[in-house]
Amino acid sequence: MLDRTSNESAYVEITEFEWLGLTKIEQRLIGLYRRLSEQEQLQLRRLSEVLATKPEEPAGN
Repeated sequence: MLDRTSNESAYVEITEFEWLGLTKIEQRLIGLYRRLSEQEQLQLRRLSEVLATKPEEPAGN
């Protein structure tokens, strides 16, 4: 799933200035996300949307 040998290539696309406001964990998450395949990125975005959506009814009725 993740290719750890291409660690540095994920960070080339962003300038050093843009990374200044990010924490180390945010930088790591971005790097890991960029190493996912397009299909894996799509699945992760779908999962994130589901988790971020507030349900209309409480789950424990």
